[in-house]
Amino acid sequence: MSNSSGLRIWIGDLDDYIDIDAINRANQREADEERLEKELDEIGDLPLLAGKAISARQLHYKGISPSDWRHAVHQAEISIGAAPNGMQLHASTDGESPEGRFLRTMLDLGRSYAVARYARWERIDYPSAVTATLPYGIRALVNQFLAAEAIPRSGRSGELIRDVLGNGNQSIAYRRAGLLQSAIHCIADETPGHRGGVALDRGRTRTMLALTRLYFSIVELRVASVKELQALLTRYDAEREAARYDQIRTTSHGRTIRAWRLRHVRPLLDLYPYTIRHSLARAVASLPAGDQGEQNPFRPGVGGAFSRGILANELALAHCGILLMRRAGRNSTRRSE
Repeated sequence: MSNSSGLRIWIGDLDDYIDIDAINRANQREADEERLEKELDEIGDLPLLAGKAISARQLHYKGISPSDWRHAVHQAEISIGAAPNGMQLHASTDGESPEGRFLRTMLDLGRSYAVARYARWERIDYPSAVTATLPYGIRALVNQFLAAEAIPRSGRSGELIRDVLGNGNQSIAYRRAGLLQSAIHCIADETPGHRGGVALDRGRTRTMLALTRLYFSIVELRVASVKELQALLTRYDAEREAARYDQIRTTSHGRTIRAWRLRHVRPLLDLYPYTIRHSLARAVASLPAGDQGEQNPFRPGVGGAFSRGILANELALAHCGILLMRRAGRNSTRRSE
């Protein structure tokens, strides 16, 4: 016989009905669990940089299925470049090293998220923030700012702006934005009929400097090696240490703020998804100390020989982190509807 709950048959030895569909579902669940266990065992433990590791079971607990992981590894391998398992990586035909491709892909992966967080943090609109990340975009924004301040374009102003934006000095984004601020004040002071830098609209100027810091923050993250990334983070550490002892007070909207500079002395990397930040931190931690710092940690040598698999695991883990964020975002949107 059957009813709305499924197919049921009478078993005389049990003196009762049994639900065939329920038995089939239980058998299917058991088969699925066995298949999952087999896949998790096949993936096993996944080595990461700096001697760390994560297991397939840990990933599954976080919501990353074996199929999710395999797809992420496939994406990572395409980005880094194909090579037989166990072989060391070499520079690609376009001249970019595997280390550079790993870093570029990792930083590209989390950039839009970091820019969105920066826009909220600095209270600027997202389209302007995205525009500021582009070389011609930031120049257009500066010209727009000057026009709003009734400062006509001239050969002199264009030269000053180009010099600042095109200058390849190694100062952090905060200080390079300060150079643009000085250039804008100079342009205002030299403009006939203008009251000078002191008359610039405070709100517009704050926004322009925030956009400029974002542009330079993007530029300084164009690193080709982990050693370059380490050097950048070291510069920020030194600047933040100095800013902590800064006794200068800045009044903003009637509020007195101590060590105002410290708030802005931070790399854009701080706003990246945590999975990417942790992966890059492991990469920096993998660098050998002292004089051995010249060794490339992604090739054989004192710094250790990191295989293609380790780099792929790190990048795949970052892809999985982004996947979980997107899923959480979609679930949050559905709950709010």
